[in-house]
Amino acid sequence: MDAAGYHGILSDIVTIATASSEASKIAVAANFLGSFSALIGRGAYQYIGDGICHARPFFLLVGRTGKSRKGTSEYTVRRIFDAAEALLEGHLPPLKRHEGGLSTGEGLGWSIRDKVEDDDGGDNGGTTDKRLYVVEAEFASAMAAASRDKCTLSPTIRMVWDGKTIAPLVKNAAWAATDPHVVINGHITAAELLAKMTDVDALSGFLNRFVILHVVRPKLVPLPRRTEKETIENMAKQVAEAVRFAIGDDVTAGNTLAVTLSPDAVKFWCGHYPALTAEEDGIAGALLVRTEIYCRMLAMIFALLDGTALIEPPHIDAALAWVNYWRDSVRYIFCTLAAKAEAERLQGAAADILEFIGLHPGCSRTDITNAFKNRNSSQEIAGALNHLMNSAPPMVKFKKVPRPDGKAGSRKILYWVT
Repeated sequence: MDAAGYHGILSDIVTIATASSEASKIAVAANFLGSFSALIGRGAYQYIGDGICHARPFFLLVGRTGKSRKGTSEYTVRRIFDAAEALLEGHLPPLKRHEGGLSTGEGLGWSIRDKVEDDDGGDNGGTTDKRLYVVEAEFASAMAAASRDKCTLSPTIRMVWDGKTIAPLVKNAAWAATDPHVVINGHITAAELLAKMTDVDALSGFLNRFVILHVVRPKLVPLPRRTEKETIENMAKQVAEAVRFAIGDDVTAGNTLAVTLSPDAVKFWCGHYPALTAEEDGIAGALLVRTEIYCRMLAMIFALLDGTALIEPPHIDAALAWVNYWRDSVRYIFCTLAAKAEAERLQGAAADILEFIGLHPGCSRTDITNAFKNRNSSQEIAGALNHLMNSAPPMVKFKKVPRPDGKAGSRKILYWVT
């Protein structure tokens, strides 16, 4: 990511968190921005046309299990926010956090359901605080759940990103979650994402609500050191100040702090808007349709971290760095890594077909198709044969022979191992 993306206090946070750990700067920064956004609720807002945008980003960190250190990136950030919440005790209730287990839309809504009192003075265990920070370390499981018939997880996730009320559309539903403020930070491997994602996930608005970020382990640290308590507390004080500014007097109140663009920011935004909103083909284009709204949202978050309700050009510049990294991540995962995965599948099929031809010299294409039709598509079989015949040197040779029935038409092709 361009250095502009680590604006203000975020630069200090990632420096501290990665000084003696293997955590990725990108992952640390995403955890920090997600935690801050969840903590401040719906008080800060900006108008975009007739719509209202709150600080409610969804991040999806994509990297190798155990090697990209997606989980490690949470530790320092969590210590800072625990200390910041301790400083804010009495000013706002503790942020509800949920770690893993996204499986149904009803479960997500139920955790922040409205508080309803009964005639006897009791209540349903609901809440007036609709803030929720979800860290889903097994996002592949959530994607699998969302793809099941009658599962409401996908539409519910789309609704909470939009900030719309969750209410089960069933007769005699006894609960609703009004004005939710949910932030999600998901973790997944590239292989899982490529395997689990369908065109529906991209085009339905499910995955394109997530800022997809590719993360890797940047260095080796055999003996990570614990960050000093004084350093954590100094960062926590700055975070607490930014939170106080953003939430005002009541964290449960909505739309209390209007965030606007300065005149210089308006010019800066309009200058970058054509490139930002340019359409892209294919799956990347489907996943990047929300770059404009996310750029405005992230610029607002950077302004709030600076303790101001006025977005300036550096805040937009920081947001653009995130959008550019998001775009590069999507292209890398769904073009470079997808092509590599396809090549590996092709090589696997080629190895199996080569072994079959070696055991059955002079076999026909029909023989090969019948042997592998339950494992590979016709396109994969054709691709594997082309790979074997066009390698240097060729591993398979072929011969065209007349049709056994003597009739006119395409001659039969027989294969041997070279």
